[in-house]
Amino acid sequence: MEQEKDKRRSFLKHILAGSAVVVTTAAAIKPAKAKSGPQMTGSDEVLYKESAEFSKYYKSLRS
Repeated sequence: MEQEKDKRRSFLKHILAGSAVVVTTAAAIKPAKAKSGPQMTGSDEVLYKESAEFSKYYKSLRS
């Protein structure tokens, strides 16, 4: 009976120590930052062009 208690306590101590290590490691690692890419200066670039396929697709969504 006493050995079971010791095993349980030992298990809980290891879990607690392991979680402390994980938290410390996570806090020490710097978060990744996105690099800035080329900036869009104007909206001259057309990102959407309506075509027959798009029209057909949108009509199918409505019905």
